Amino acid sequence: MTDVAIILVGINARDFVKGCIDSLQKAEWRGKTFEAIYIDNGSKDDTCKMLAAEFPWVQVQENGYNAGYCKAANQGARLAKSRYYYFINDDTIVLDDAIALLVEFMDEHPEVATVGSRLLYPDGSEQYSGRGFPTFMSAFMGRRSPLTRLFPNASWVRKYLCKDQLEKGEPFDADWVSAAGQIFRPADFWKVQGYDETYYYWHEAIICRRLADAKRKVMLHPKSRVIHYEGKGSGVRPYKSQKFHIVDFHRGAYRCFCELSRTGKFHPARYVVGGLLAARAAFKLAIARVQTLFSET
Repeated sequence: MTDVAIILVGINARDFVKGCIDSLQKAEWRGKTFEAIYIDNGSKDDTCKMLAAEFPWVQVQENGYNAGYCKAANQGARLAKSRYYYFINDDTIVLDDAIALLVEFMDEHPEVATVGSRLLYPDGSEQYSGRGFPTFMSAFMGRRSPLTRLFPNASWVRKYLCKDQLEKGEPFDADWVSAAGQIFRPADFWKVQGYDETYYYWHEAIICRRLADAKRKVMLHPKSRVIHYEGKGSGVRPYKSQKFHIVDFHRGAYRCFCELSRTGKFHPARYVVGGLLAARAAFKLAIARVQTLFSET
């Protein structure tokens, strides 16, 4: 049995997958052992042929269609024969001993169910991968909103993005962490049935909430650093693809709000939040449509 299973899910991201696997080989493992599992969601760019030719030690499973992230990630976990699962996006580069650190941390802290890595953009800036649970305010002052860029040190922003804890540089409790670099104990992962396969977006917040409900800890380790290109793996998205992502993001946000807030089926807050999210989605769709039209001219 190896120490940790590195589980990747990808679609049409050959060059990013190659870069990610290559970074695993170059990482500092400090005596820790690992296996790599890649689940392909119907790539047409010969990703699997590349892996067979250049990284034959990677276990590959081809779905032949886009099964979605959560279903594919759970598939990868079922194939794993390791003490821990480490889920990582295909468009990432592992830095130094990022994963070995997490394995050691989990060994030393049995009360912790999952720990996230510190995700960075290629220029080294923060992605704030450990956050508070989304609230009404996060719709206006979220991680990438214009208001947050204008007021990056507003108290609400600092709290939501866990800026104070992150700046201290030591592991800290977070409401939820990103699945672009996240380690689990298998027992905890399956105790909450893994990633909820009915979600595309927001699955990280959901699984972390369910773990918290089970009295298990969720943390982020700032010294475990991973470069994340964030959404670049599948390339440029046509309007049809953008529409899917925008609609699913907002539908997931509504479902996530309902579960996190535990409001009843007829609670007025559901209708208010649902209406606001629908308006936001319509605005995003209009912008995407206009941008697509201009790019085609």
